[in-house]
Parts: sequence; structure tokens; C-alpha cells
Amino acid sequence: MSVALRYSVNIDQPQRHLAAITFEIDGVAADTLRVQMPAWTPGSYLMREYARHVRNVQAFSGSQALTCRKLDKLSWEIDTRGVQSVQVRYLVYGHDLTVRTNHIDATHAHLTPAATFMFVPERSSEPLEVSISAPDGWQITTGLDPLTPGATTFRADDFDHLVDAPFEIGVQRRLEWDVDGKRHALVIWGQGNEDDEQLVSDAKTIVETERDFWGSLPYAHYTFILLLGGPNAGGGLEHRNSTVLLLPRHIFRPSSNYERYLSLVSHEFFHTWNVKRLRAAPLGPFDYTNENYTRLLWVMEGFTEYYTDLLLVRGGLITPERYLARLAKDIVTLQTTPGRLVQSVSEASLDAWVKLYRPDETTPNTTISYYLKGALVALILDMEIRQRTQGQRSLDDLIRLLYATYPSSGPGIPEDNGMLQALEQIAPGDWSALLAQYVDGVAELPFAAALETVGLTLNWSYKHSVEGGDAPQPSLGVRTKAVDGRIKLTHVLDGGAADQAGLAPNDELIAIDGWRVDHDTLQNRLADYSVGATVEVSFFRNDVLHTLPLTFTKPEYDQLTLERSAEPSAEQEANYRSWLNQAPANSTQPAAAATTPVGTEEISRAPQKRRS
Repeated sequence: MSVALRYSVNIDQPQRHLAAITFEIDGVAADTLRVQMPAWTPGSYLMREYARHVRNVQAFSGSQALTCRKLDKLSWEIDTRGVQSVQVRYLVYGHDLTVRTNHIDATHAHLTPAATFMFVPERSSEPLEVSISAPDGWQITTGLDPLTPGATTFRADDFDHLVDAPFEIGVQRRLEWDVDGKRHALVIWGQGNEDDEQLVSDAKTIVETERDFWGSLPYAHYTFILLLGGPNAGGGLEHRNSTVLLLPRHIFRPSSNYERYLSLVSHEFFHTWNVKRLRAAPLGPFDYTNENYTRLLWVMEGFTEYYTDLLLVRGGLITPERYLARLAKDIVTLQTTPGRLVQSVSEASLDAWVKLYRPDETTPNTTISYYLKGALVALILDMEIRQRTQGQRSLDDLIRLLYATYPSSGPGIPEDNGMLQALEQIAPGDWSALLAQYVDGVAELPFAAALETVGLTLNWSYKHSVEGGDAPQPSLGVRTKAVDGRIKLTHVLDGGAADQAGLAPNDELIAIDGWRVDHDTLQNRLADYSVGATVEVSFFRNDVLHTLPLTFTKPEYDQLTLERSAEPSAEQEANYRSWLNQAPANSTQPAAAATTPVGTEEISRAPQKRRS
């Protein structure tokens, strides 16, 4: 069956970072036709204004040129002159290697559909086809199905389906395996220090572990697109039956670095269910030209982040000790962010469009990440459900209930009371106060009481202590970066010594009490003073030298160890083993180590499978 909407993509100028697009539209009935470019892509909540990379827009009907004028930053209007078929031709520039933009060069074209394809707003629900013309030797990877095996024309159910299927076209390696008779592929662009066999083995384990969590695989086939870039490369973006992963090319050794690959695969694959099928009500169908607001990103992203590492330990890819160390680090990160006392996690979800992707010098003081705090709220809810049900239920049951209650064909989780109703069904009782405090409010999360459920205690300390004691070294209350060895203040934390003294972001600290300091010597100089001491700090601001008195304050705890109780109760032990999927103590299967401490926020090496 032919379709009325067809795209042709011609990559004949990859060295110029250009793709030529022809958008064919049949069945035109009006005197004018409006086409638009999306302004954002689902999963990345920022108006990216993709039209800025579109050029040379022209319209034709066969060989007849049609008048085409730009209406606004996203839209073009075409005078149809009564014709029923219109072809819109344009070029798309792509030289931005991220998971949400286009990158085209002599080796590949990574095309994000929202950044590539125009659409007719009133016809976005119609089926469509995309044909690809690429240089010889290039392969085409996408989550869409070809019209026939091996064809270079692909079919999408509607524009949402197209947007959910990125294209990786170029020189690539394809590694495949089956789970439940369904084909899975890892397609790699670039080369680094990866071990193909281990990448596939661990990705397969993640697929199987998350399949067991959810109950089945909701697709016919699945593709992981792995892009290997420079040392600062990073990111992932989920799609219906594929995901794009971007990592530094040499991230795969040592094992502590390799965890980034494991976590990224685990996180993005969990989105196959949570976000792509189980979603907040406003997240689909999408308006691609305006913000799509929701207060539930703490569930969509936060719950996903919580299960990212939890399912790695359940699947045996990281140890319980390593998992607890990573959890401790997340708790430290939140507790050393002043914005936790300013912005709630539901408000952070709503503000994603203007804050998360646009950090500035005041970000730590005014905001929190709904990824981070959402994951830690998920931890609190998990432990609370286990407490209220005497270990009979957990957050696993809550998210499965949501998945069953709000299928992808339905309206999604209601914004107002969807989570409250689900919690009351899983663990009867009043949950409104807890949600008011920790989701819609800024009360401190009760980590100690929560983790007692699984027999863990929190041991807080300082990374930098006075020599020979437990007292902390004084703190400036700043975040810094080295610029040619010099100290530039990137953030001045509210309530800290620098804040009270009047220092500001972008100040360059040069001396304390007349003694020069640089990025390498600052901590040693601070060790010469005690909390409460007053010093003179010298700094440049806009190339002008200033000196101010500064009184050192006591820093926040910045190191945490999670310790297992030496004599946990039977209920705590059962909860711990259920939580991390560890075998009972009297089992012949390997069990979790019971030594203390088992979790610290310091980075440690986790044993990995042998490399060939």
C-alpha cells in the first residue's frame, strides 16, 4: 500500500556535513500548505530549535516551482496553486555529536529524526516512508522496518514513530544476539579500547535481567547504537525499540570506568518500558513545537535511574559492595547541593525546560536534578513500602502496577493523583503526607530510617580532616576549576564562607593571607587553618585585584559509608537479600559479603569478566 507522505534522504556531501532532504506530500487540498520543523526531541526536555540548521528550503510540484515563505522560526508556508502533490526540498546541516542532534562526516551520518524531518501538523498521524541514499560501503541502521528485507526504504506508522527511530548510516560494526527469539544488535561507530565479546555478553545480561523484571520484551527487535567519541563525549537517549549511547572511545578500561557503559545500557534499556510505554500523561502524543510539561519526570527518569544500578547488581554485573558505594556517592551529591532545600523534585520536573539543560553559576544553590533526587525518592518509597508490608511488597510491585494500569495505548499516569493512588493500592494507608514532604516539598530525605529497613547504617565523615583527628579542615564553600593551574570559582555555595565574605562566581583566587595559592596547593593551605579562623583572601574580579576578610566555616559532610549491621534482624536480612536479589545465607549459591563497611562513596575497582 502506497503512502501519501514520503521522505528521501541523500547523503552525497558528508564532508560538508550536509544531508539533502526531499519531503513529498500527496493529497494536498488547500490553497496553502504549512510545514514545520520540530523544536525538540522526546527524552531531552529543551527547546533546541532544530530549524536553525535547515537551509535552502524550496517547494515544487514536479518541475513547477512554488512560492515558499518562512512564517516563523519553525514554519514555512507554500502556495500550492491548486496542485495535489508538493515536494519540499531542503538541506540539513549536522556537525554536533550528541544523542539528540545530527552528526555528519566522511564516516557516517547520525540522524536524529526530530532534527531532520519536517512535518505537516494536521497530518502527523498518517503513515510515511523514508528512503536513504548513502555512499557506497555505508550501512543503514534504524529501529524502523524496511519495506522488504535489505531495502533502503523504511516504513513508520506516523510521525511519532519516525521521531522515535534514529538513523545511524555509515561505516559500522554490527554485533547480534537473540533473547526470547528476538533479534538484538549492538551497532558501533568508532573504535576504542572496547572488548566486543564483553560488550555483547553484558548487554545480553542486562536485557535478560530487565526482561525478567518487567515480564516480557515488548518489541519484535531492538538495536543499541553505540557512538564512540572524544574524552568528553557522553549521553543516552531512549527510543521505542532502539537507543543511542554516546561514550568516550577509551572508557572501557579500567573496570571502574567500564561501569559507565553498563549503567548507560541499563538506564536507557529500562526506558523501553518506563517512558516509552509507561509514561506521564503529558508525554504523548507530542507537540513538537512547544514545551510538553509534566511534574512526573522524577518518576520517568528518577525511577529509571534508581533501577539502573540496582538491576546491575541483581544481574551480577556489579557487586553489592560496589552498588552500595555508588548509592552512597549519590546521597553525598544530593546532601552537598544547597538547592535541595530550595526546589522540590516535582518542581524540578516541571522546570526541566529552563533549568536542567541550562545550568549556570547559581544552579547548585537553586535547583536539584530530578534524575538524582528522583532516584533517591524512589529508594525512600521502596524502603517505606517494604516496611509497611513487612517485606511482602516493594517498589518493584508499584512500577509493575503502574505498567499494568496505564498501558501505552492509554492516557498515561495522571499528573494529580496517579502516584498516590498506586501507592495506596500497593501498601494501603495514607501516603499523602510523605509525598507532600519529599516530592512536592523540600524536607530532607530520611535516609537513616529508610536504610535501616535493610540493615544498613550511615557513617558520615569528611574527605579532608585535620591531621590526627576527626575534625574537618575548613572550607571555602566553593566549587572551582583549574585554568592554567589557577583557581577559578565556578560556583559559590549559599551559606558558605566565600558566600558570606562576598566572593562571586568567576573570581580568580590568588592568595590566602598573602601567600599565593593555585589549584594544586589550595587544599594544603586550607589545612593550615581551623574552622572559625579569619583570613585575608586576595582575588581578581574582572582583572581588578580585591582583598576581603573571610571566616572559615564548617563544611558539610562529604563522605559516606553504608555499613551492614553485624547482627541484623531476620526481617532486615530478608529485606536486604530481596532488595539486591542475593541468595539466603544458608544457600549454596554465592551470597553477598557481610563484612562492614560494604559501601563507600569512594571509587573502587569492581571485578569484571575476563577479557580475551
